[in-house]
Amino acid sequence: KLASKERIRFLQFFRALQYVPFLNENTKKFRMLAKWAFAIVYTRCFETPDGDARIVPMADFFDHGTYPEVEISYDEEGNCYAYSTHDIPAGTPLHISYGDPTNPSYLFARYGFLDESSPATFCKIMIDNPSQELQNLGYDHSRMLFYKETGAVSEEVWDVLLYQELESIDPGTQQAFYNAHMNGDAATKQAIHEQYFPKTLAALNEHVDSFLRQLDELSKRAHGRDLKVHPRLPIILQHNEFVKETFLKVKANLQQL
Repeated sequence: KLASKERIRFLQFFRALQYVPFLNENTKKFRMLAKWAFAIVYTRCFETPDGDARIVPMADFFDHGTYPEVEISYDEEGNCYAYSTHDIPAGTPLHISYGDPTNPSYLFARYGFLDESSPATFCKIMIDNPSQELQNLGYDHSRMLFYKETGAVSEEVWDVLLYQELESIDPGTQQAFYNAHMNGDAATKQAIHEQYFPKTLAALNEHVDSFLRQLDELSKRAHGRDLKVHPRLPIILQHNEFVKETFLKVKANLQQL
């Protein structure tokens, strides 16, 4: 799904090229050239809080790090400044953050590398057009997490799953659970969690098992593919294995509950 968004953005970019008056027709129709230009800009630009995207020569040489040593800022005229966040010994590589370090799938889809230092990964519970209530409960890729080393599950995952389960079996309790969350009533939230824990646990187990089956199926389909035609296949499989290992640790933990 993440990669499909990048393809959609490229198609929008390619269509927009057709309306650029100073480009000749051959350039407008040169799809591989358009892909190259799109990839260069998309993987090297800096996105700013106001939604702008900027190309900054030299600054785009910084690699990504989960714990970056450098932060980027801009003045009112658009000049870019790189500041160290702490004392850095001579000869140390310098890193900035390309995005949320707990979402290696995003970094992989956009920049084409796997950040194995990521402490966690998005739990892959995909909800199209999540309601405001779900967002208030914590439905966000940076908060719905499975932790790589421990297999722990973030609180937001449990809250979102329980809220979804209650929608069909007990709407009244669903509203009470949401109100308790918004009002900071931890005791009521915990009581509802305990009452419906078997339902939530079953839902999470089913999600984990289903996603593991999907990963296995994707790996099977990759066997025998020509690497000259699919040069990114090895790193795609490496990414899938990274996610699989995290999910297996979560699965092992859930079996103990």
